[in-house]
Amino acid sequence: MPQPLPIRILGDPVLRQRCEPVRFPDPSLTPELEALHATLADFRRAKGFGRAMAAPQVGILKRIVVMNLGAGPFALLNPEIYAPSAGLFEVWDDCLSIPDRIVRVQRHQSLSLRFLDEAGRHRVWTNLPPDLAELVQHEVDHLDGVLMTDRAYGPDAVQPIARHAELVATGRPRPRLSLDRIARAAATIDPVFRGSPQFDCESLSSALGCRLTLKVETVNPIRSFKGRGADFFLAEKRDERPLVCASAGNWGQALAYAARARGRSLIVYAATNANSLKIERMRLFGAEVRLAGADFDAAKAAAKAAAAAAGAWMVEDGAEPEISEGAGSIAVELLVPRPALDAVLVPVGNGALVTGIGRWMKAASPATRVIGVCAAGADAMQRSFAAGQAVEQPSASTIADGIAVRVPVPEAVADMQGTVDEMRLVSDERILEAMRLIHEHTGLAIEPSGAVGLAAILDSPDDFTGQSLATILCGGNLTRAQLAEWLF
Repeated sequence: MPQPLPIRILGDPVLRQRCEPVRFPDPSLTPELEALHATLADFRRAKGFGRAMAAPQVGILKRIVVMNLGAGPFALLNPEIYAPSAGLFEVWDDCLSIPDRIVRVQRHQSLSLRFLDEAGRHRVWTNLPPDLAELVQHEVDHLDGVLMTDRAYGPDAVQPIARHAELVATGRPRPRLSLDRIARAAATIDPVFRGSPQFDCESLSSALGCRLTLKVETVNPIRSFKGRGADFFLAEKRDERPLVCASAGNWGQALAYAARARGRSLIVYAATNANSLKIERMRLFGAEVRLAGADFDAAKAAAKAAAAAAGAWMVEDGAEPEISEGAGSIAVELLVPRPALDAVLVPVGNGALVTGIGRWMKAASPATRVIGVCAAGADAMQRSFAAGQAVEQPSASTIADGIAVRVPVPEAVADMQGTVDEMRLVSDERILEAMRLIHEHTGLAIEPSGAVGLAAILDSPDDFTGQSLATILCGGNLTRAQLAEWLF
């Protein structure tokens, strides 16, 4: 195991030197990176803070920054800041090399970053939010021999480290979704849902002009990703009230399957026009299914009213953090081979999938863009993302019933901020094209909501040419009539 290195402290002349770029090949780079990661991890254990460290802080005069945002270590080699925002903000800063004090500084509110990863691949991390923009500016300063004390701003700008919790910690965001729980979900959810297939679909990649990894979430008892969140939710919670939920079909199957495994009862409310196969399978897994309302959100309103009247537990997909954290285990698996993914395209219904994946991705591989995809006929979540708050729509009309949301979950909308880079809309016609391409190239029958990620690539191919992409084929529940009409 690599040993931590001693951290250079204010007054050491090494901290005032400008670092040289990393040049490949560099036989000393791997042991240096291992030592840097070990040093940062050791400091975090000892002090309880420390998200990043620059190489000169341990006497390595190379342009290297190592980071750990809570989902594992990674490195930025030769980082270059570009497109800094005009707007500045004040923030209290801490530093491993100045362990006895904190300093108020001014930083750009946002910026973008070019860098090489540990394999020497060119990466771009765009539009960093304020807390990470500040962190990167601090570390790049180190590479140029500049310390946070040089940036002290305003009266009483230097304070003792004893005020760290009061001044520094309170100024950083506190995400609702826990990285520790996502990691736990990835290790503990029912193995029938874990380790789903993922592969570079070479023929499809060639046709699209990109490298496309497909994450197949349909090879399990419920034919969708939702078993991950349902299983983790019930494993984490100890509330024994009767369970009630609303579902277009896949969430109801997932919760029914997880509830049955624990001897729990479940009532599912679904729309009167819900997918017949999904209703049949919810009942197969032991749920009582009640049909109410003309669409999913009307069924949800009926479910909430019934749960309140009966003193039952209304389990709302997208609202309970553990459901999103279970879904986030998909991102953990996507990154196991350590690919340099440029973007992951994620279907968006109630938001549990995109928020769980986004939370992990932005901590483990922040240069990977997280792109949510909605059906054009059900754009409530896209509008909500743009507005920064839930925006209800009067109707939702799309063949993608699994993402046909018109009343967004406010918690999920909030969770998207800072973890989702953009949201796109795709037409039903483009979704059908994607479904047929998936079937042609993989033999898989994917339902419309599971194909929207590919549909987004088809819709704007020039945006993704030459990139390394991933998308989640998140559901495969199609009736015989749908198979005949859409695929055969």
